[in-house]
Amino acid sequence: MDILKNLSSVINTASDILNSDAAKQVIGAINNGGAGGSVDIASGLKAALKVGIETAAKNLGAENGYLADAAVKIGLPKEAITTFGAVQSLASNQAFNSVLNATGVSIPSSDTIITLFNRAAENAAPKSVDTFVNAITNMSIDDAKNILFGEDNAATTYLKNNTYTSLQSAFMPSITNSLNSIQVANVTPTQAWSTYATYNNKLVELLDSSAVKAALELAKLTGVLKEEHIASLASIDLVNKDLSDYITGKALDGLFLKVSDKENDIRHNASARVSDVLKNVFGMLDKK
Repeated sequence: MDILKNLSSVINTASDILNSDAAKQVIGAINNGGAGGSVDIASGLKAALKVGIETAAKNLGAENGYLADAAVKIGLPKEAITTFGAVQSLASNQAFNSVLNATGVSIPSSDTIITLFNRAAENAAPKSVDTFVNAITNMSIDDAKNILFGEDNAATTYLKNNTYTSLQSAFMPSITNSLNSIQVANVTPTQAWSTYATYNNKLVELLDSSAVKAALELAKLTGVLKEEHIASLASIDLVNKDLSDYITGKALDGLFLKVSDKENDIRHNASARVSDVLKNVFGMLDKK
């Protein structure tokens, strides 16, 4: 009788375990894993993101990967655009040129600086793969189905929302190294920007001096400078000499955009599904 009681107790305990929510989730995942279940869906999404990341990093890491692609090309910060615009519009004005000459600095062209920015991003892009792949592993099974049947860029958006800050911190050393090593005409991005920032900030300081303000006011009254020229000069502001945050942000935005493009391709183009798990999971979308 004791044996029967013990056996009954074991059976009851086993039944309780098997009927628990945790066990049902595990059993469900196992049963569904080979037929597009949660396990496969999560694996498929991670695989799709990995393909997207590797493709984006390879393409953007090629020469002109950023520079020749209008969708991701890194331009000047808006405060630099303001300065270059003002300088170019007044370059032929003798009164203004005397102020420019007072800075004692000659700046690189905007095209040179933009080329250097993009070369730095192109150099750093391939180094982002490991950082991105490590971040992908944190995607939970609970999110997988919603992402799969979500928007065309749902997986990329999930990755960006959940990992952007950590990716930014991890990717910045590669960008910083590129900014200090890549060269165009024997000038690195850091050197070119430092020269420009020094020029810009000296110009701001000069424009804020009482002597220059008086000279500009006289130039306006005598018609040497137009009202819109004075306004453009007043809009020139200080710039940050440290490029790392700006270039890192722009480089990552470009990477995420290209990952999103690849995710969309995998969702809608069967030939882009380069592995069995991608074919199995994203094939579910073809039946919607």
